[in-house]
Amino acid sequence: MPRTLMITLAAAFFALPVFSQERTPYSYADFEASVPHIDLDACPEGLAEGDVFCRVTLNNDALHIHVFEVTGEQLFIAVHSYYEDEFALNFGR
Repeated sequence: MPRTLMITLAAAFFALPVFSQERTPYSYADFEASVPHIDLDACPEGLAEGDVFCRVTLNNDALHIHVFEVTGEQLFIAVHSYYEDEFALNFGR
Protein backbone atom coordinates (compact mmCIF):
# COMPACT_ATOMS: atom_id res chain seq x y z
CA MET A 1 0.00 0.00 0.00
CA PRO A 2 1.49 3.37 -0.94
CA ARG A 3 2.61 5.51 2.01
CA THR A 4 0.40 8.49 1.09
CA LEU A 5 -2.69 6.27 0.98
CA MET A 6 -1.85 4.87 4.43
CA ILE A 7 -1.44 8.37 5.83
CA THR A 8 -4.75 9.48 4.32
CA LEU A 9 -6.60 6.45 5.72
CA ALA A 10 -5.02 6.93 9.15
CA ALA A 11 -6.03 10.60 9.20
CA ALA A 12 -9.60 9.70 8.21
CA PHE A 13 -9.76 7.01 10.90
CA PHE A 14 -8.62 9.37 13.67
CA ALA A 15 -11.04 12.07 12.52
CA LEU A 16 -14.09 9.76 12.72
CA PRO A 17 -14.91 10.52 16.38
CA VAL A 18 -14.99 14.24 15.61
CA PHE A 19 -17.39 13.81 12.69
CA SER A 20 -19.65 11.35 14.48
CA GLN A 21 -20.33 13.53 17.53
CA GLU A 22 -23.75 15.10 17.67
CA ARG A 23 -24.01 18.81 18.29
CA THR A 24 -25.64 19.56 21.61
CA PRO A 25 -27.80 22.65 21.90
CA TYR A 26 -26.40 25.56 23.93
CA SER A 27 -28.87 26.72 26.54
CA TYR A 28 -29.12 29.80 28.69
CA ALA A 29 -28.37 27.64 31.75
CA ASP A 30 -24.96 26.80 30.20
CA PHE A 31 -24.35 30.44 29.33
CA GLU A 32 -25.44 31.73 32.76
CA ALA A 33 -23.07 29.38 34.56
CA SER A 34 -20.01 30.03 32.41
CA VAL A 35 -20.07 33.51 30.85
CA PRO A 36 -19.80 36.81 32.76
CA HIS A 37 -22.55 39.00 31.33
CA ILE A 38 -25.03 41.83 31.87
CA ASP A 39 -28.79 41.22 31.79
CA LEU A 40 -30.84 43.48 29.53
CA ASP A 41 -34.41 44.47 30.36
CA ALA A 42 -35.25 44.13 26.66
CA CYS A 43 -33.42 43.27 23.46
CA PRO A 44 -32.36 46.28 21.37
CA GLU A 45 -35.01 47.26 18.84
CA GLY A 46 -34.74 45.45 15.51
CA LEU A 47 -32.18 42.95 16.80
CA ALA A 48 -34.37 39.95 17.52
CA GLU A 49 -37.92 38.90 16.75
CA GLY A 50 -40.26 36.67 18.67
CA ASP A 51 -40.29 35.62 22.29
CA VAL A 52 -36.61 36.16 23.18
CA PHE A 53 -34.35 37.77 25.76
CA CYS A 54 -30.85 39.21 25.44
CA ARG A 55 -27.64 39.31 27.44
CA VAL A 56 -24.52 41.42 26.84
CA THR A 57 -20.84 40.56 27.09
CA LEU A 58 -17.81 42.76 26.55
CA ASN A 59 -14.60 41.42 25.07
CA ASN A 60 -11.68 43.62 24.04
CA ASP A 61 -13.13 46.36 21.83
CA ALA A 62 -16.39 44.58 21.08
CA LEU A 63 -19.83 44.36 22.64
CA HIS A 64 -21.69 41.08 22.02
CA ILE A 65 -25.45 40.69 22.38
CA HIS A 66 -26.52 37.08 22.89
CA VAL A 67 -30.12 36.16 22.03
CA PHE A 68 -31.96 33.25 23.70
CA GLU A 69 -35.49 31.92 23.37
CA VAL A 70 -37.78 32.55 26.35
CA THR A 71 -39.69 29.27 26.29
CA GLY A 72 -38.62 25.66 26.63
CA GLU A 73 -34.94 25.05 27.25
CA GLN A 74 -34.10 28.70 26.54
CA LEU A 75 -31.81 27.76 23.66
CA PHE A 76 -29.23 30.09 22.14
CA ILE A 77 -30.44 31.70 18.92
CA ALA A 78 -27.80 34.20 17.81
CA VAL A 79 -25.02 36.58 18.77
CA HIS A 80 -24.59 40.07 17.32
CA SER A 81 -21.19 41.73 17.68
CA TYR A 82 -20.54 45.45 17.60
CA TYR A 83 -17.08 46.99 17.60
CA GLU A 84 -16.02 50.19 19.37
CA ASP A 85 -17.01 52.47 16.50
CA GLU A 86 -20.45 50.83 16.13
CA PHE A 87 -22.01 51.48 19.55
CA ALA A 88 -22.27 54.01 22.35
CA LEU A 89 -22.95 53.23 25.99
CA ASN A 90 -25.46 55.54 27.65
CA PHE A 91 -25.98 55.38 31.40
CA GLY A 92 -28.88 57.00 33.20
CA ARG A 93 -32.58 57.15 32.74
